Amino acid sequence: MSEAVNEPRPYEPVRPAPLKVGRGLLILAVVAAAVAVYGVVQRRGDESRLAHWTRQQAVPAVSLISPGRETGTREVVLPGDVEAYFDASIHGQVSGYVSEWRADIGAQVHKGDVLAVIDTPELDDRISAAQGELEKANANLQLAKVTAGRWEELRASSAVSQQAADEKHSDLSAKTAELSAEQANVDRLKALKAFSNIVAPFDGVVTARNVDVGSLVRDGGSPTPLFSVADIHKMRIYVRAPQPYAAEMKQGVKATFELPEYPNRKFEAKIDATSHAIDKKSRTLLVELIADNPKGELSPGAFTRVQFEIAGDTNAMTLPANALLFREDGASVAVVGPDDRVALKNVQISRDFGNDLEISGGLDPKARVIANPPDSLAEGELVRVVPGKNDSEAALPGGGQVRAAAVDSSLDRGPSK
Repeated sequence: MSEAVNEPRPYEPVRPAPLKVGRGLLILAVVAAAVAVYGVVQRRGDESRLAHWTRQQAVPAVSLISPGRETGTREVVLPGDVEAYFDASIHGQVSGYVSEWRADIGAQVHKGDVLAVIDTPELDDRISAAQGELEKANANLQLAKVTAGRWEELRASSAVSQQAADEKHSDLSAKTAELSAEQANVDRLKALKAFSNIVAPFDGVVTARNVDVGSLVRDGGSPTPLFSVADIHKMRIYVRAPQPYAAEMKQGVKATFELPEYPNRKFEAKIDATSHAIDKKSRTLLVELIADNPKGELSPGAFTRVQFEIAGDTNAMTLPANALLFREDGASVAVVGPDDRVALKNVQISRDFGNDLEISGGLDPKARVIANPPDSLAEGELVRVVPGKNDSEAALPGGGQVRAAAVDSSLDRGPSK
């Protein structure tokens, strides 16, 4: 009996039920729609925040200060020049060669001390010739005297005419005048010879020596002095005070000054005189102060910083120098109104104290002034006032207040992503 052969059946895939497939597709569609909606909403939110941040950044952030009031006195520091009480530049008055010099720079000299000697051979020859002419004129005068006396005797005996006697007397007068002229010439040359000794005009110190042995000296031929001598027992200090301080610069006003070579040390001086004239170019008043120099510590030509005590104007206001704008119509400040819009106010500067300025008019004491305003700031522009940390305020010189400038950190982060 034959066995039946089992043949394999063909593969038939198992198909899910139609209900389960439709439900899965629906869930996927819902998820996709939710993701799309969320993305649109998130994008619109980001765009809204970006637009808001951009608008905020377009409005300038500013900090405010309040004008201060002047109280008491204020120290004004001005540059000055230290000069000797007397300063003489000694030039040659005769031509010749330097045979010796006796005082070098730094030497203490007294009035009349010889600083150098000039050998003057040409002048010596002129003096010898002048003395010869003087002796000749004296001899002619003696002859004229004898002749005039004889002719006067002859005139008494009528041996000669009155005209002839008068001529001899006239010749005597001429010879007398010639003798006087020759004597004056000799005296002049001898006085000029005295200038061959270069002497100190007063007690002081030699600050310059520009000659050496053998140097040629010409009478008025060189603008460079042979020696310079300075009297430094007292010193003159010259300061150019700006016109707003001119009224305070009066004779007898005391001041102190500092020198770079003596740090942390102050010297005293007082105003001796002023020029009583304002320089048209610099609009400054030249002020001269006198300072004692018993130890010779002060040197001519030194630079110094002079401090004056200036009385403050109680009716004036002060502002930091960086609060001002300089436009075509002059100095102005930017004031923030109640609506946070800018108003530019022209002001008048009465005094400049360096870091801050004294304002004499054009500003309300209660005005909200912008500190360090940008040059592009315009009238009516909207600004954003930035408070300081914990609303702390720092005092300005003269009593004003300044708020510490700070930018809100939330504005620096940019739009959220």
